[in-house]
Amino acid sequence: MTTAPPVLWIAVGFAAGAAAGTATGSSGIVLLPLLAALPILLWRGPKSRAMGLLLAAAAGLAWAGSARSAQERCTAEIADGTRAVASGYFVQTSERGSSFRAATGPGSQCGGLARVYMREGVPPEARFVAVEGRWRRTVRPDGSESLYLSAVSVRSALGRVPLHVRARTAVRRRAAEAVRRRLGVQAGVASALVLAERDGIPPDLRDAFARSGSAHLLSISGFHVGVIAGLLGILATAAGATPRGRAAWVAVGVWVYVLLIGAPTSAIRAAWMATAFVLGRLRRVPARALGALGFSMLMIVLLTPLVAAGAGFQLTVAGTAGILVTAKWIIRRWPSHRGRNWIAPPVAAGLGASLFTAPVLAFHFGQIPLLSLPSSILLTPLVAAAVPGILLAILLDVLHLPGTAFAGAGAEGLLQAVTQAARALGAVPGAVWLVTPQEAALLAAGAALPWLGGSFSWRVRPAARVGAAALSACAVLWLGQAGLSLAGRGQVEIVAIDVGQGDAIAVRTPGGRWLLVDAGPRFADADAGLTRVVPYLRARGVRRLEAVILTHPDEDHAGGLASVLDNMPVSVVLGPGFGGGQAGHMAGLREARDAGTPWRRAAAGDLWTIDGVSFQVLSPDLATDEARPAPDAPNDWSVVLRLSYGDFDALLMGDADARIEQRLLDTGEAELLKAGHHGSRTSTSEPFLRAVRPSYALISAGARNRYGHPDPVVLARLERIGAQVFRTDLHGTVSVTARADGSVKVRTRR
Repeated sequence: MTTAPPVLWIAVGFAAGAAAGTATGSSGIVLLPLLAALPILLWRGPKSRAMGLLLAAAAGLAWAGSARSAQERCTAEIADGTRAVASGYFVQTSERGSSFRAATGPGSQCGGLARVYMREGVPPEARFVAVEGRWRRTVRPDGSESLYLSAVSVRSALGRVPLHVRARTAVRRRAAEAVRRRLGVQAGVASALVLAERDGIPPDLRDAFARSGSAHLLSISGFHVGVIAGLLGILATAAGATPRGRAAWVAVGVWVYVLLIGAPTSAIRAAWMATAFVLGRLRRVPARALGALGFSMLMIVLLTPLVAAGAGFQLTVAGTAGILVTAKWIIRRWPSHRGRNWIAPPVAAGLGASLFTAPVLAFHFGQIPLLSLPSSILLTPLVAAAVPGILLAILLDVLHLPGTAFAGAGAEGLLQAVTQAARALGAVPGAVWLVTPQEAALLAAGAALPWLGGSFSWRVRPAARVGAAALSACAVLWLGQAGLSLAGRGQVEIVAIDVGQGDAIAVRTPGGRWLLVDAGPRFADADAGLTRVVPYLRARGVRRLEAVILTHPDEDHAGGLASVLDNMPVSVVLGPGFGGGQAGHMAGLREARDAGTPWRRAAAGDLWTIDGVSFQVLSPDLATDEARPAPDAPNDWSVVLRLSYGDFDALLMGDADARIEQRLLDTGEAELLKAGHHGSRTSTSEPFLRAVRPSYALISAGARNRYGHPDPVVLARLERIGAQVFRTDLHGTVSVTARADGSVKVRTRR
């Protein structure tokens, strides 16, 4: 196995420090583990590779931290909800958000680039316009804030778009038209492969590629840039260029292509590597592949330090490193036999990329595709053949030359085979291994322990190194899971997940089993079940839900149900036995039917116990016709749940209003109250509060929601009763942990 050059180790340390500084925004969080590792590093000596990694990580931490601080200072003056009119032009448009270059107005002082979201349609690209809307802040999963402009209108304005932007837009538009005209039903996949435009790929097909472990083929990467470089090299050779001239033309052509498609991170990485090889050729000093990778990492992080914490950067670097590190070693040891050698390169590349990207996929997405290797072997040659065909079809169409239909039909046929294979592989049961970020971190830390401790040298046999790393990773994972499991024993946890204007309450029993009360909203393209609830549960290590209790079918409670059922095994769904025909509720019914998940009615009097925690349904009362709620009052059907664990009690009210509360006055006191109907004035009445006397109150509501929840009247009632109020719109996700003796702890996280 080849020893890594020093520039790679420096780049790894620098990028790791930049990722930590970007994700945390505070050096203190990262300095603690660095200080803990300092004795080992000092023991190994000041000239050790580990000490170089430490110094590079510290430099990256400072570099990214300063960049993030500068960005936050720049945007701090823009208040959330502020009206704005910014003039400029869109440099890249998408239905999921467009990049806007602000020449004047708010945002122009922060580098000029702003993210813009429109309520409908895609804004015009490369036209000087005035965008009117409001600035909004949103919280990323790492706790940091991002600023975007929610556009109300876009109108023409006086100004001039730079020539290079207009030229780039014209070329992309012409190429996109050619793809749509010549590639038929595969136009969406073709646009992703050569133009980095993935909006045209149906969500179910994107999911199939992800589950099959071939999603990387849809992103512009070193593979695609390599195809472009090969074609440019052929053209330069045909034109009679010298070897050094050919290398220079390839580098320039690669950069033109990368900038033309919008400069995605993976393509930038490949372009910098190509630049390193060209510089080596011009200097007559051949560049090493791992050294070129290190050079590209350094250049990307130096120029855009905040990208280091993103999944895209980490995946492209890890995948490339896996291919470079393992390919030569595997091919050298591949059994030599006539007719078998052709399979060695794709196997080596697929295995290396799969192994190195697995921790990144686990950490960012909570899953590891187990079919990456067969997918790579099967699909990579098809895509390799399709990309030149797509480019040829575009070129012939633009130049109005004969043969366009033939080239397009050939590429379309290859892509049809690719998509059908991806769907088939993605549908294989068990194709994806679900793993939490904690488990991914434990596995990575365990695998790194032998090297950190200096117990190995590169002279040790590779098989022994891999085996020891695997054993160490499994041991650390087992110890870590045991510790996490013991940490939750003897207490119940109730979590109000921040899903915006809606409800999603997760409950963890003392035995580590989980239930979910409601699944968050789904409105238009926003599905909180998919983007908030499922990621939170996976991050907590949830592999199965004992039950999902659906309080009632309104979209803000049931909208995310289908996504939860689709992404996580559920033993049973409990509901009030009332269906309003709303889309989220109906989608959940279909998903439960397809998954074979039982769906049962919940009514007053139902009682069950899990790990010493009793769950009692207090409403709706379906025993008599007089108590049965009216069909035109869905909130009256809301399931009200009482949770008891020793001396601790909690009431989860759903959207029940004061009329339901009046019937529950004798239910007894409770330490925790999840206020009904998001803090609406029609719920949480004075008589009910005097009867329950909660010490803590949870209110699940969206920031700046149009309903005015929670109502100031309700907040005043809770204040008079002496309850501490925690709101998801202000505090983010709220976790309440209680022991059997009634002691309670509350934690919040934005």
